[in-house]
Amino acid sequence: MSIIKVENVVKSYKGKVVLGPINLTIESGSAVAIFGANGAGKTTLCEIISNTKTPNSGKVAYSFDKKDLPYVLGVNFQDQVYPNFITIKELIKFYQQIYLDKVKPAVFKIMVQKFELAKLSHRKVNSLSGGQKQRLNLFLSLFHQPKIYIGDEISTGLDIKTRIDVINFLQEQIKQNHITLILVSHNLDEIQALCQRIIFLKDGQIIDDTTVSAITKKYGSLLKYYLAKTTIEDKTIVKKEANLC
Repeated sequence: MSIIKVENVVKSYKGKVVLGPINLTIESGSAVAIFGANGAGKTTLCEIISNTKTPNSGKVAYSFDKKDLPYVLGVNFQDQVYPNFITIKELIKFYQQIYLDKVKPAVFKIMVQKFELAKLSHRKVNSLSGGQKQRLNLFLSLFHQPKIYIGDEISTGLDIKTRIDVINFLQEQIKQNHITLILVSHNLDEIQALCQRIIFLKDGQIIDDTTVSAITKKYGSLLKYYLAKTTIEDKTIVKKEANLC
């Protein structure tokens, strides 16, 4: 059963199309990686799916009432920004009030413990290390047990141990709560560990919709696949230019 359906979505800035047209269906409970080089339109697509950005044309349909999107969706964008003066305790309390009727107090308490945030409660957000801030980001996007989680470069800047901890925790949450995952990442190990399906974007368009298993069978690794997909256009251009000479 599909949970998200993207229909003929196009996004442009100052008359230049940066995404689309995109047609995409995401099944409930699936784990999808939005893959591609920088500037391919990955984050823009996720922002449109999460309703934080409006397309110029087309639409995103959900299997639930759109007004429930803030409660159904958990989002962790790469450049998450919070007020510098706010403490962890104040920020968590603010989010807790937003989801007051949607989260059981016992579940909330367990989540705070899981993310080891109690001992950081009096720290200001801007004083956190990269790993601590990412734990906070993950908590704020997952504590209400969403049906859909969108993660954009969730392990960027983290050391190896923290990155493994983040991946392991996310795997646990996805399994326990039957979360549909949409992951934007350049970390190939992260994609391999968390996703089954790959949507490859290039210049704002889907050029491939496949599976991790099919990729590894054909190319041997995600790295070889990525290199093949990001250089194929350059080879075509060079060949065309050579023919003109």
